[in-house]
Amino acid sequence: MADAQVRAQLEKIGLGNAVIQEESSQRNQETLHYVAIRAPYGDGQKILNQLKQSPETAGLVVENSETVGPVMGSQLATTSLYALAIAFLGVMIYVAIRFEFSFSVGTILAMIHDLIITLGIFVLTGRAFSLVTIGAILTVAGYSINDKIVVFDRIREGLRSGRRGTIRSLMNDSINETLSRTVLTSGVTLICMLSLWIFGGPVLDDFAFTNVIGVIVGTYSSIFIAAPIVLWWSNFRKGNLRTEVAKPREQPAKA
Repeated sequence: MADAQVRAQLEKIGLGNAVIQEESSQRNQETLHYVAIRAPYGDGQKILNQLKQSPETAGLVVENSETVGPVMGSQLATTSLYALAIAFLGVMIYVAIRFEFSFSVGTILAMIHDLIITLGIFVLTGRAFSLVTIGAILTVAGYSINDKIVVFDRIREGLRSGRRGTIRSLMNDSINETLSRTVLTSGVTLICMLSLWIFGGPVLDDFAFTNVIGVIVGTYSSIFIAAPIVLWWSNFRKGNLRTEVAKPREQPAKA
């Protein structure tokens, strides 16, 4: 119950969303209970003063205190941006090799759209950025890529099938064929994220909220944004998407 008592005290000073973890350990045949608190920079003394004022938590003793200042936080943010940029480059190369460059452009631009919309809603709701948020953003990016790869694979098969019709109509038919799969997969994922958001408590609140928005945005962008960008890019280069996906790959020479 120590973590519940601590959180009750932190709620009085507006820090009810702080990460609180409780654990136990043995020392000299005595069981010691520890409560770890992770809160925004500069609130350590404020938390300590509040805990000392309450009879329920006045007996807590500070064993260790660590501070991660703004400089370290900016370094972590910069490193995360580098990781995201490398991920974008890797995705672009993979999709360009696995499909065609037009699909690679569609994937990257649609994924950037997903992240911008998700971050925009996150900011508009007044939430604070943290390492948990960065992890959630990377999770959204991974989900967005996976969903678009499935749709693109079906579009490529539709263009290679030899069916008559314009490229636009064939792409539309292929998207409709994967629509049920996309809705079911995204629906199940959304239910899981909503459960975490509703029942996960303050610790998982930001992570689950970000993923709820990311799943919704990533699903509609796979259908309404990614594929149109592929068609637009192919037309912009004055290419023929049907010819691009139908051309045979080079086969290794036989001895």
